[in-house]
Amino acid sequence: MRNIKTIIKSIELVDIEQLGNNWKTNKIKPHSLHNICSRVCSFPPSLPSYFIRKFSEEGDVILDPWSGKGTVPFEALRNKRVGIGNDRSPDAFVLTHAKVRPVGFYSLKKYLLVVKKKVNATDLAKDLTELDKKAKIFYSEKTFNQVRKLREVLMNDNSDEGIFIKAIILGILHGISLDSLSLRCSHSYSMSPNYVKKYARIHHLKRPSRNVFMCVLNKAKKVLEDPLPEIKGVALNDESGNIGLESESVNMILGSPPYFDVQTYAWCNWLRLWFLGYDYKEVKRNLSESGSEIKYREFMTDSIKELYRVLRYGGRCFIVVGDVKRSIKGGFKMINTAEFILPLLLKEGFDVEKIVVDKIPPQKRVMSYIKKGNGIEKERMIYLKKL
Repeated sequence: MRNIKTIIKSIELVDIEQLGNNWKTNKIKPHSLHNICSRVCSFPPSLPSYFIRKFSEEGDVILDPWSGKGTVPFEALRNKRVGIGNDRSPDAFVLTHAKVRPVGFYSLKKYLLVVKKKVNATDLAKDLTELDKKAKIFYSEKTFNQVRKLREVLMNDNSDEGIFIKAIILGILHGISLDSLSLRCSHSYSMSPNYVKKYARIHHLKRPSRNVFMCVLNKAKKVLEDPLPEIKGVALNDESGNIGLESESVNMILGSPPYFDVQTYAWCNWLRLWFLGYDYKEVKRNLSESGSEIKYREFMTDSIKELYRVLRYGGRCFIVVGDVKRSIKGGFKMINTAEFILPLLLKEGFDVEKIVVDKIPPQKRVMSYIKKGNGIEKERMIYLKKL
């Protein structure tokens, strides 16, 4: 049996600057579809493109178990691989699906006419739920009614066209562009309704009166500007510890699990989840957002077992995690998440080649938008192989 402590001490730590050629130096022009929606904790397209090109072959199956906005599987498709994205969060699933099964502009435009007829025939309930009332703070009366009707019509539409339209709406539901449906606010995350209400009053912000259908078409034209990949991918909405794939069916895995005790995915996307028909509190119960080391270890143990199962022998796996600063009595402590999960990876049978350390500038750190001094100061890319 392997001596895990000895192995951990022998693992090579490499500063990203020592690599020379890496995902930061080998930047690519992002495909227009990457702009469909801004979401916190997303990979820059150059990162998955670098690893996919370097460590896989055309036709290989590439999996991201925590796909977020679908950057990894889409870059796999662009590079003539089969891209599979999985994410438990409903909004992330919709965005991933839109990336791996996109529709052309004219198909979307035609489908949107059908949706518009259904919207015009839809009557809204007069009584608003508590979440409806919170969402209403962001919009003019006209825009809010259109958004609510679209919500009703599209909620159970699981066609490629319907999901693609939902993804576009998630991208313009709030933000600062001329296509954004809300008053001016963050485009990356759903802000607190109480804060927005107060901020709008103090700064006399006007809620724009938008034609939602025109905004959807304008956004679609922009994100579909570049040619789409010829290959279609797969979007899954499973637990990362129970992905519905056959054993040894994946050639390469690349992903970043939820950052331990840092990100509140459901709350940060509460307005998008509302549009999709979900209460963020219910979604939160199904996501890994715990500050408990025991629960996080259990989550990662289940996930690692599943990744090992679906990966073929000789396949590569790359996991990105961040060093987390946790508040404790009298100060704080830093948790090296890579070291935290290394025993789990080794116990399952993964071979650890090296760990690449990437220092993150203050302005680009996760959660730095909430409080200065917070955020991930270092990210670590763990290079793994299934032997």
